[in-house]
Amino acid sequence: MTGLRPAGDDPDDLVTVGRYIDPVAAEFARSRLESDGLLCFVQGGGIGSLLPTATVFPILLQVRAADAERAAELLSEEGEPPGVTPPDVAGGENVA
Repeated sequence: MTGLRPAGDDPDDLVTVGRYIDPVAAEFARSRLESDGLLCFVQGGGIGSLLPTATVFPILLQVRAADAERAAELLSEEGEPPGVTPPDVAGGENVA
């Protein structure tokens, strides 16, 4: 099978470094990572985050797999803002 690879082999794959129920907290974390030069994305922070079911569908903060460890360090330096659930950095959750 050419062209196929196991998930997580590419340093450009996205991994989740934080899960939030509060869109403001997710944007705060995104801003912190971007201010340190990391490319990151907030997924799920649109209108759905205003619905009562937002806790069922958390807002994900994602970075490149190559940056996941640094992102976790930066976020832990800041402490966890309200609305944060534990990140998946240990093994890196691949969402690509």
